[in-house]
Amino acid sequence: MEYVEGGELFSFIGERGERGGIPEIQVVHIFRQIIAALWYCHQINIFHRDLKPENILLDRDTMRIKLVDFGMAALQPQGKKLTTPCGSPHYAAPEVIESKSYDGGKADVWSCGVILYVLLTGTPPFNYDGDEGNLAPLFHAITRADYSMPSNISPEAKRLIARILVANPKNRITIEQIWDHPFMCKYDRELGFERNEDTKYQWIRPKLPLHEWKPLSWGTIDREILRYMRTLWHSEKEEVIVDRLLNDE
Repeated sequence: MEYVEGGELFSFIGERGERGGIPEIQVVHIFRQIIAALWYCHQINIFHRDLKPENILLDRDTMRIKLVDFGMAALQPQGKKLTTPCGSPHYAAPEVIESKSYDGGKADVWSCGVILYVLLTGTPPFNYDGDEGNLAPLFHAITRADYSMPSNISPEAKRLIARILVANPKNRITIEQIWDHPFMCKYDRELGFERNEDTKYQWIRPKLPLHEWKPLSWGTIDREILRYMRTLWHSEKEEVIVDRLLNDE
C-alpha cells in the first residue's frame, strides 16, 4: 500500500500539547481536503461512517491528507437509509447513537464537524472523563448537541461548527454548503486556491483522461476485486456487475 510518512492526523494534533489546535490556515487547508475526499465518496454512494483523526493520514511535507480505514464504510443506494450503529463514540452523529435509520452523508458531515473542532482546539467538543464503562453522559451530550463553543476561534469557524453540529440531521449543513462556506474561503489567496467550478470538479471528482482508460474484457476482470464488489453491491447479480464493468460508457 502507499506509505504516508507523516502518520495519523491524530498524532499531528496531539503534538501541539497545551498549545491547543493547529493554526487556522493549516486547518482550512487540511479540512478542505477532507471534505473533497469525502464528497467524492458520497457521489458514488459510499459513506465512511468512522471518520476521526486516527483514520486520516498526513504527509507533513506537502500537508496532503489521505482518508483510510474504510472497514465500516457502506454503500447506501439512493432513496435508502443505513441502520447499523457504528463508528467511534466521540465522533458518531446523534442519529447513529440513537440506533435510528440514518443518512450516511449527514452522519459523515457530523463527524467532520467534530474533526474541525478538534483541529482548531486540540480537544473534542463532547468529552467525558468519567467511568470508561459508562458512556451514557457522553451520548446524552451528543444527542442534545450540548457543547461549549471556544472563545478563541474565529467567527467564521464558530459559524461553520454551529451549522454542522446540529442534532437534527434535516437541519444540518450539507457537504456542498461546507465547501462554499466563508470559513473555507478565508485563506484562498494565501493558499493559492482558485475557487471556480473547474477547480471544484478536479477536487471532488478525480477522473482519468479518456485516452488513459483501458477497456475491460471478461478475461481481464480481476476475480478478487469482483468478489469485493459483489460484497458491496450484494443486491446485484454478478452478471449485472460484469455488464456494467464492460460497458464502454
